[in-house]
Amino acid sequence: MQNEWKSLWNKRHGELDKMGEAADNRKIFLELKRSNGFDVVNELTYDALYGQYAETKKNLCPPRLQGGIRSVYEVGCGAGANLFLFEEEQIRTGGIDYSEGLIDTAKQVLKTEDLMCGDAVSMPVMPRYDSCFSNSVFSYFPEEAYALKVLEKMYEKAEYSIGILDIHDIQQKEAFIKYREEIVPDYHERYKNLPKLFYSRELFEKFAKDHNMEIMFQESAMEGYWNNKFVFHCYMYKK
Repeated sequence: MQNEWKSLWNKRHGELDKMGEAADNRKIFLELKRSNGFDVVNELTYDALYGQYAETKKNLCPPRLQGGIRSVYEVGCGAGANLFLFEEEQIRTGGIDYSEGLIDTAKQVLKTEDLMCGDAVSMPVMPRYDSCFSNSVFSYFPEEAYALKVLEKMYEKAEYSIGILDIHDIQQKEAFIKYREEIVPDYHERYKNLPKLFYSRELFEKFAKDHNMEIMFQESAMEGYWNNKFVFHCYMYKK
């Protein structure tokens, strides 16, 4: 099956220039999230999205690291919405995304110069960061073998932890397709050549075991998020 997600994402970009000079950080963040695809079914509130960010930041910090993480790298950073919030807390950031338009948008708002346009598997392992995470990206990968290569790069790049958010659950695949069919009448035609990759928890458990890492799974509970019941989060910590 062809995978045309890259072509679709390359057409997306932020519209910060239309917001005017009076736009505050909340409005900027919401525009960055919209650019990243969080406008597909229904709009999410700032509080809901910020709540997920705060939970992510907490979970990326292993118990042995006092004072919280000081640097974070995002795989599939898009327009930089998540990194925008990290930078507000003086946390050093970096990221990679294969959409040139979204990376250009990220460069308009982020302080970091460590932004790269490229496929996830091509990210450099240096410089290293306290944590390396990915939000709503693994489902767009072509196959599990590719995902494992990306995980390996994330492991090498991270000093302490890895986080993968919004992993589509293989056990919920049929329910996901049924739901999408109900709300999108021409779902199969519209999403032809735009496949989603579903994962089992066992794949991440094996990776953690092979790399001597602790692992934690978490259910998605972002208020108002239609995808909650179809995805899960995974965090892994170096010992």
